[in-house]
Amino acid sequence: MKLNFRSVDLNLLPVFAAVVEEGQLSRAADRLGMSQPAVSAALQRLRLTVGDPLFTRSRSGLNPTPRARELYEQVSNGLGALADALEPGQAFDPSRSGRTFRIVAIDYFESLVLGPVISALREHSAGMGIQILPQLENWSALLTSAEADLAFDTRRPADERLTAEQVAEESLVVVARRDHPYIRGELTLDDYLSAEHVVLPEREQRTLPLDLILGRPGWQRRIGARVVQYSNPLWVAASSDLIATVPLRLAERLADTLQLQILPFPTETPTVPIFLIWPVALDKDRAHQWFRGFLKDNLPF
Repeated sequence: MKLNFRSVDLNLLPVFAAVVEEGQLSRAADRLGMSQPAVSAALQRLRLTVGDPLFTRSRSGLNPTPRARELYEQVSNGLGALADALEPGQAFDPSRSGRTFRIVAIDYFESLVLGPVISALREHSAGMGIQILPQLENWSALLTSAEADLAFDTRRPADERLTAEQVAEESLVVVARRDHPYIRGELTLDDYLSAEHVVLPEREQRTLPLDLILGRPGWQRRIGARVVQYSNPLWVAASSDLIATVPLRLAERLADTLQLQILPFPTETPTVPIFLIWPVALDKDRAHQWFRGFLKDNLPF
């Protein structure tokens, strides 16, 4: 039996969308200018309407159920379009917002970008915040389920529910400790091939297709150690004879502190693109639009 549309209170949908995007009743209530009990009551009414619990509780807050994710994808663009149609002249005011944007990123972003970006954000808003989420396996599900707002990655996503824009590119260099026994200010291809390397897990290695770069299909580096954090290869290289292939900007940030040599890659390599990625469902969200533009204007690249 088809739902009687006139029996649905459309005021419940913006409340629902805010809870999905914020992940907590308290943050959604602050954003909407409502009390927390009022938000909870609105959710209960929507649960009865759609016949689904909509959210499950976890340590991090409220997680949307599969039905809630589906509903959010269907209504979020419509809510943005309706708001634009009813209030075409009203722009998002960051100075009045307390929204926290959740960004999926590797620690490269935290090391190089977060400080300058949050400092610039404070010039516009005292209440807005940024939360970094780790880029674990299947991290894109955080975007499609509205558990994250944005992500940075080196590949454009294939999922049609996500959209992306290239915002920067990075060059690859090699680092070795300054008192390395045989690498002294220059690095030949033979040096590179014979050295032991400290590397990242397999997923992160996709940014460096060495078999293509070196023209040696199936070639593998001599791996002495594997680490988890993106900046850790520099620390390992600084206190051993292992070398690491890393982003230039990260090497420049830590070279003096760790007493590292920064060496050009021994053969011509392509630059690595950096994409800003977000859910299509948030394309028309005014706060999200403002924050995307702010990020692109303030990335220290």
